Amino acid sequence: MAFLRTDSGITNMRLFYEADFIMFTEGGATSFSLPELIEGDCNATSIDVKFWDGIFKNYKLGKRIKFKPIGSKSTAREICEKIIGGEVQNVIVGLDRDMDEFDGELFDSPFILYTKGYSWENDVFSRDLTREQIGNMLLFPELPDEVTAIVDSAYDDFKRIGKHLVRLELIFRGQGIKFITEFHGERFFNGRVSPFIDKNEVFSILNEKRVLLSRPTNSLPKVQFCPFLNNYGKLIQALSITIITYIGRKYGELKSFPKDLILSAMLERYFRRSKDVADDYYASCVNELGASL
Repeated sequence: MAFLRTDSGITNMRLFYEADFIMFTEGGATSFSLPELIEGDCNATSIDVKFWDGIFKNYKLGKRIKFKPIGSKSTAREICEKIIGGEVQNVIVGLDRDMDEFDGELFDSPFILYTKGYSWENDVFSRDLTREQIGNMLLFPELPDEVTAIVDSAYDDFKRIGKHLVRLELIFRGQGIKFITEFHGERFFNGRVSPFIDKNEVFSILNEKRVLLSRPTNSLPKVQFCPFLNNYGKLIQALSITIITYIGRKYGELKSFPKDLILSAMLERYFRRSKDVADDYYASCVNELGASL
């Protein structure tokens, strides 16, 4: 049904699903344009939905939400503009923060929720949760010191290069060019041989793309970049999964590590941790949303 044909259609779409709100999210196999959404198209599933649904449950929003994963961030932003303009109601949008905060493009509304870091992967694939996942998969009652040392070394190694990757990404983005974010995160890792990011691959991409830059380059914001929070989320995910697979092969009998199973397990682990130790950022997002209903 073409609910999005008019703004009132967007506002009333929730009634068809017997929901309090419709939430549009990024993610899914296909990116849909606004005209395609007008015809009722959207993705059937998206891991972004699982993330936002978990956030709402953990911080007790207490509303019936119908999720609509639409894939395209540009389409999601069009809906955000309608929210900001007061053209639609009963609609929530969940967005990856990406690098929007560095170019002043963040929307300001309790009905527009951003991930804390570049994307949800930056929250989920942390050092601590990676350690926990390894211990669970290898059935260690306590991680051996040498295993912990590998995890720490890989994360510390990424920390050193990660802050430079954020800066480079912003320099390229300033001229409309993607740097690392053009590629799948797995391109920069090989868990069969090493838990560390492949710096030669990074330099290869840099040498290939630097000729595309015009001079002078744009000045960067005078802020401190977090190598884990502000970097490409798929890169942080690849770092964690690479460490898990490398240690699994080296110290366990596991030879196959289905990516989807690791994603699901890490998400569940993140939400279990959040129930014990609340994330102030997401708790505040949900509280502000609830107070605006």
